[in-house]
Parts: sequence; C-alpha cells; structure tokens
Amino acid sequence: MNRIGFLFGLTVSILLAQSYPYQTFLAYMNEPGGKIMEIEFSQEQYGERYESSGTFFYFGEKQYMFDAADQRISYNNGIITTINKSQKQVIHDQAVPGEVTIFDVLTGEGESIQTGEPIIEKGMFRIPFTLLEWEMKGVIRVVPVTGEPREVILSSGEDDEIRIRVSSSEPANGKSVTEIDLDTFEIIDLRE
Repeated sequence: MNRIGFLFGLTVSILLAQSYPYQTFLAYMNEPGGKIMEIEFSQEQYGERYESSGTFFYFGEKQYMFDAADQRISYNNGIITTINKSQKQVIHDQAVPGEVTIFDVLTGEGESIQTGEPIIEKGMFRIPFTLLEWEMKGVIRVVPVTGEPREVILSSGEDDEIRIRVSSSEPANGKSVTEIDLDTFEIIDLRE
C-alpha cells in the first residue's frame, strides 16, 4: 500500500471511529479472544460506599468474570457464581431474564441500552447512555480511534452511583483464570 493510500485509510478509520464511538467501543470489546482489564469498582448507595479493585476477564457476550482479592463473580450463559474467598462460600444463582448489569454496558449486551450524542472531553469520547428499563443514566469514556474504555459511570440519582475505572486493558490471547480450590467451601445453589 502506498503512503497516500495508507493515510487515506487511516483518515477514514479515524473519521468512522469519531462518527460512531459506541460501535468502536463495542468492536474493541468484542475482538476475538476477549479482553483482560484491571479495574477499580465503586458503588455508592443510600450513603454506603463499597469499593473494590481487581481484574475483569471478558471472554464473550455471555461469559465474563470479575476477580478481586475478597471475591470472584462470574457470569456464564445466565449462571452467576459468586465466590466469597474470605468466608469460603460459593453461591450459584440464575440471572433474571431481562436484567441488565453494569458489566452488560461494558460488553454491549442488552437491547435496553440507548446511547446519546458523544462529545470529546479531556481527550476522550464521552458517550452518554440510558438503561431504559431501569430509568438509569450513565456515561462511558473511551479512547478515540481504538474505543478502549477508561470509565463507566451509572447513576439513578444523587445517592446511587456505580463507577468503573479501567486502568489497563489488553487482549486475553488465551490467558486463563487461576482456579480456586473449592473443596473446603460451603456451596449454596439458588438456581431453580
């Protein structure tokens, strides 16, 4: 490819990425092989604040996991497994049909996500969105051109906010999650 063709192709890619930042974000998340992200998660609700940091493994629309020092939460085709590492307890549960989680926003899962007009703010695309079923609003901040997420904020009012900050992101490239020996753990199955 000659230099002019390369520059033209790059310019078209940049313009398309800037025209459709949410689609660029989804394309980034859904690249074959998945993603591994180091994230900081915080939730404030009714004056209480919960914070955690860990690794978010994304293997596809219906398979992802958040692994922190104290717990591991995984979603696999509608089955939610929570491993409380300190209490040595495992809870298996079934996802509620139609329920949307903050991680669904990262993965693009769910038809009830409506995006607004993106703007450039502090060198990032700021993409507003609404979760229609929950009447919650939020913002995704992504790197222009690549669509790599840096922050997701979800709020239903002044006292209710969920925030995910992404400090790093890389292709999973077949990397696996460390297994946890569950032989001594109490197992609770809430699936029907």
